[in-house]
Amino acid sequence: MPSAPVSTQFAEGRNAYHPRHVPANEQQNLKRIAVLLPFNSTNAEVQRQSKGIYNAIQMALFQVGVKDVVLMPRDATSPDPQIIQGVAEDAVRDGAVAVIGPIFAPQVPAVAAKAAQVRAPVLAFSTDASAFGQGAYLVSLTPTSEVERIVDWASKDGVTRFTMLGPDNASGRSIEQALRQEVTERGGQVVSVEYYTPGNASPQEQARRLAKVIEAENRAYPGKVAVLIPESGVQLRSVGSLLRAIANVTPREVRFLGTGQWNDADIWREPSLYGGAFPAPDPVALGDFEKRYQAIYGEAPPKLASFGYDAGALAATLAANERLDSAMIQRPQGWSGVNGLFRFQPDGSVERALAIMQLQNTGGVKIVSPPLQAFAAGS
Repeated sequence: MPSAPVSTQFAEGRNAYHPRHVPANEQQNLKRIAVLLPFNSTNAEVQRQSKGIYNAIQMALFQVGVKDVVLMPRDATSPDPQIIQGVAEDAVRDGAVAVIGPIFAPQVPAVAAKAAQVRAPVLAFSTDASAFGQGAYLVSLTPTSEVERIVDWASKDGVTRFTMLGPDNASGRSIEQALRQEVTERGGQVVSVEYYTPGNASPQEQARRLAKVIEAENRAYPGKVAVLIPESGVQLRSVGSLLRAIANVTPREVRFLGTGQWNDADIWREPSLYGGAFPAPDPVALGDFEKRYQAIYGEAPPKLASFGYDAGALAATLAANERLDSAMIQRPQGWSGVNGLFRFQPDGSVERALAIMQLQNTGGVKIVSPPLQAFAAGS
């Protein structure tokens, strides 16, 4: 997206959205931010996430303290890109200078195409790396950035031989691609990858094949071998337990690595995963946000709510200062959010300063590598 300000051709027009609670003499200074989320989804979890994101965006506007920014919530439930494009076009013609959302990857290009007509940035929540670009930025935490952080940590700790056991789906394949790229850049080698049918809680054949490789690698390169398991929930506990039993190794011998899907208290109580490590946002900053959200709304925030807060705070701050240009959004020093430090790359991807958490035999976790507090100049 060109480094130029957002066009106000619609924001200053008669058809721009004028909220009733704002006096007529203040309407001309308003900055309108569209929020495109699947508010009307029939999926209870999707609806819960949408509500949480919107609640957090409102929190951000209040706590940032901007007075000339208003939200325009629009439903983005339909899977039809043409309908979503129409929703985005209506938002732009109602004066939107920025768009927060959507959630689903296939919707992002359609929204970005319409927002680009006025150079309005799009802050989306998809974790699919194929969704960014064309003026769209991914605010959420992507598996690619998680893999980069965990591989970097493991490599600096002496690991040079990497393996992976994961589900055979689009996410698993994309994580393998990221793993190979990050390991190669650090001079290591991915020596084996095994896939199983998603949902198979006991992929014994795949686990046995991988176990043989792990045992051989560990004999040749003791203390330098790791296995990445990009799974979550009960499935992770089952697969992790199976691999640990078959491979006949201890956490001291072979590193068990995970993604952000491991950031789950139920996972931390699984003995077979003790000693394993995974990347996660700064738990201190995130914990503070969760307490504030709970105090305001009387319930714990859903997973995506914190990213909604970061998007809302950033969009509101830049809109109020009339700096919604790409140069400002992509500033090298990045931005501080409730998920920690983050910054956007020119292609729309996000770099996040993540911590590395390690599972303890007490059933909890501890930080073994804190997140960056500042991005290096020129990096």
